[in-house]
Amino acid sequence: MRLFGRWRNNSNNIPVSELEGNRRYSKPAIGQKRSLFDGIVGFDDIKELFDMSIRADKPVHLLLVGPPASAKSLFMSSLTKLERSYYAVGSSSTKSGISDYLFEYRPRYFIIDEIEKMNKRDQTSLLNLMESGILSELKHNQKRTTQLKTWVFASCNTVEKLLPPLVTRFRDIHFKPYAEQEFVAIAVEILDREEGVDRDVALIIADAVFNRLKSTNIRECVRIARLIRSANDLDRLDKIIETFARYASFTYDEKV
Repeated sequence: MRLFGRWRNNSNNIPVSELEGNRRYSKPAIGQKRSLFDGIVGFDDIKELFDMSIRADKPVHLLLVGPPASAKSLFMSSLTKLERSYYAVGSSSTKSGISDYLFEYRPRYFIIDEIEKMNKRDQTSLLNLMESGILSELKHNQKRTTQLKTWVFASCNTVEKLLPPLVTRFRDIHFKPYAEQEFVAIAVEILDREEGVDRDVALIIADAVFNRLKSTNIRECVRIARLIRSANDLDRLDKIIETFARYASFTYDEKV
């Protein structure tokens, strides 16, 4: 069964911010394949795929595609533990441009969340790097070129805004929306493990979110659990659900 991902801050409190590198972690050794993803529940096949890509002699680029709250960003955050990894948010990457950053830091692993929000110029630069390993740029009438061996790991909600040739450079992995049984099982596990919620209470919350809010967003279960606080406050659940439903948009899951 596919399970919801959950990322936990590591004990060193390493920050994850726009275009921030970290060299504190080396790639996982054989036999320690879960070291990067020990804060993510399930998705063992995808974890294995990332592990194989990281250990490959030549880059294998992976793209996670799917709806909000489907663990894509959690995978991206976990990958920042890799040595010589650098993280970017697509919507903010153009502040300095990815070319300048790649020329300066020469990352081995380039991790991009919300890659579909990158502008076409930056997408083209990334495409050239992924195709040939060569990064080139014409700037102020001067051309600079360098060769990089860089793995690109990225996530997006949809590939529609990506350049078609760029998509072909990835092995894209599509996450599907949760079915009811799957969603409830995931939510109960997360609320029990991460929020300390009694499993019977967690089951009631998960059922209400799926069937009454018509949402498959695990984060909504977490919000409600924090508002309720304990089993003695379950009488608040109806009021919370009614309020959330009253002010929800028609595309609820895309807005929360």
